[in-house]
Amino acid sequence: MAQQNILLKDWDNKPLREVLDTLESGGRPKGGAQKEGIPSIGGEHLNNDGKFNFEKMKFIPKDYFSSMSKGIIEKKDVLIVKDGATTGKTSFVNNDFPYEKSAVNEHVFIARANDKIFSKYLFYFLYSLEGQEQLKKAITGSAQGGINLSILDKIYVKYPLSKETQRLIVSAIETQFTRLEESIQSLKSIKKKIDIYRKAILKKAFERKEGWEEKTLKEACEELFAGGDLPKGNWSKEKTDEYQIPIYANGIQDKGLYGYTNIIRTNKKCVTVSARGTIGHTEIREEPFYPIVRLIVAIPKKELDYKYLKYNLDLIGVKGNGISIPQLTVPKIKLEKIAFPPSLSEQQKRVKEIESKFSIIDKIEVIVNNSLKKSEQLKKSILKSAFEGRLVKEEELNN
Repeated sequence: MAQQNILLKDWDNKPLREVLDTLESGGRPKGGAQKEGIPSIGGEHLNNDGKFNFEKMKFIPKDYFSSMSKGIIEKKDVLIVKDGATTGKTSFVNNDFPYEKSAVNEHVFIARANDKIFSKYLFYFLYSLEGQEQLKKAITGSAQGGINLSILDKIYVKYPLSKETQRLIVSAIETQFTRLEESIQSLKSIKKKIDIYRKAILKKAFERKEGWEEKTLKEACEELFAGGDLPKGNWSKEKTDEYQIPIYANGIQDKGLYGYTNIIRTNKKCVTVSARGTIGHTEIREEPFYPIVRLIVAIPKKELDYKYLKYNLDLIGVKGNGISIPQLTVPKIKLEKIAFPPSLSEQQKRVKEIESKFSIIDKIEVIVNNSLKKSEQLKKSILKSAFEGRLVKEEELNN
């Protein structure tokens, strides 16, 4: 059944001023937020999916809240981040919003719809790519700027004159989003299973057998140390004949930094572990480099294969997930134990078995990650169709 483009009739395109009862922000008392009182919603509490994150809630005193004339949250409000790196991020206050009394701080706008427009329709429009692009264009100020009350005349909202049609569009969006969310959750479940399977492979490969040796990492490594501080002044952003030694940060090479040859910390083949950022991320380093303080460097003794050591370090914290050491430091990691066959050939055989199995699940992981990216693109496509009048079918409008 062909769909009717309902944009051809009975739609309007008005500035935000004409579809709002209010656009206002709140505030906080001198001294900022407190540990208890009335919840104070800031930009950090708005999620990218239009929902909220209440894990690190902040509060304002009850007497301050009672004195507020603006910025008090009501059900069906649309909240918009008004400044900073996430300017324009938008969330909707559903009926399941957990706080009976709450307010926004000075970094968030409340957009409250008037009787021309269905509140959730307004949210989805501002949340859509079209709405977000308008909000981004309205940003003023240098560096991390923001939006102000001028968006009342800068942002244009496209909507059907019929609120029932708006309601049907919202219903169609949410039906599509529910189906999409089910698929996303299935994909995320597969990702979790992949991580569990990866760890199970490592556990199986390193099950101690008769005749194996067991040593602490301190005993198994020739050297185990943390990287040094970044050189002050003696480094270049360009790779030249003079500046040849790459600096590594957060476990991954920053290709824009090359240190002097006289600041090499190690020129030996080694395994590095990220102690900050992506904690537990491991890499084998074969070229000379300058490891900075965020990295722990492990140089195995001759009787221990490099890759065998790397995968054992992965088992301590598989790619940073479920790491068994809350804070990865040299004194703590030195105490971790490693079991290994005395024969290098046996160690290398087990490494090949691991990599063979990993190659299969890595391919699955790529497919899953690509599917998750497509899911996000599909969400944008659903909203685009909705506001082009292509999501609701003709018969649905006539019933």
